[in-house]
Formats: sequence, structure tokens, C-alpha cells
Amino acid sequence: MQFDSGDDESHALRGTIDVTKLDAFRDAFTAIEPMASGAIDDRLNPRELRLTIPYGVGEAEKTLFTVRWTTVDDYNIHYSDTSGRNCRWDIHPHDFSAPPDERHFHPPPDASSADTHVEASCLREPSIEIVARGIHLLWRQALDEGSMANINVGTNLP
Repeated sequence: MQFDSGDDESHALRGTIDVTKLDAFRDAFTAIEPMASGAIDDRLNPRELRLTIPYGVGEAEKTLFTVRWTTVDDYNIHYSDTSGRNCRWDIHPHDFSAPPDERHFHPPPDASSADTHVEASCLREPSIEIVARGIHLLWRQALDEGSMANINVGTNLP
């Protein structure tokens, strides 16, 4: 499972990582997914929260969500699993031709940053708890379907 920080200049988060917001995301996610466990890499100088789940979509044996959330509410939520699949939901400025706003999604299998691969994120609400619940709902839907095909397709998200 790899993590691409997305720190190139045209695709960077604004602000510093906010440990309180990472705690809030972890608490919201683990409250509805009891098998998930999460840890922040460094409480004094945080870079990310890593949420691990001991099962995954299809043949994946383990799921990892790497979360970065800043003081100005930019975020990056990176999904990876032991099958080598990656995708990412982001909100921050970008130079992609679409979508027109800061919310975007890097689809599986490799979370590509190629201009023609990036698409609009189905997550519209910027609240930490709502985003955590939405990510969980999308992942649970993929888990139930045994496929990542609809991982960014959601209706009536929390």
C-alpha cells in the first residue's frame, strides 16, 4: 500500500495539518466501523492519520485510509489496500481542467493525477464528521459490491 502525498506545487494542501481535526475524523470513522483502528503519526508535528481495517474490498486482505486535514479545511483522504488499489478524495486548489471547484477525486486503480483521469468528488459537505461518514459509506458500498467501480458514486450521503 503506497501513499502519494500529492505535494507537487499544483496539487498541494494549504495550511498546516490539524491534529484536532485528525482526531475528529478518526473518532467519527471508528464510531461506525468498530474494526478500524487509527493513529496519528506524530501528535506534536502531525502529518497524517492512518486508519487500518483488517479486511477489504474483493481480494484485499487489509484497507488503509490515510487522512490529511489542514487548519484551513483542505483535505486529502487516500484509500489503499493490499490488492494494490488506490484512490483519493481531495479538497484543495488544483490545476486540473476539471472539476471547476476544489473538490476532486483520483479514481482507482492508481489514484492517477493525469488531467483526464481526475473527476468531481461525490462528497459535497465539508464537515469532518460528514466526510468521515461519507467515506465510510462509499467504502462499505464497495465492500458489499465486492468492487471499486462505484467508490465515488453516492447519493444521499450523510
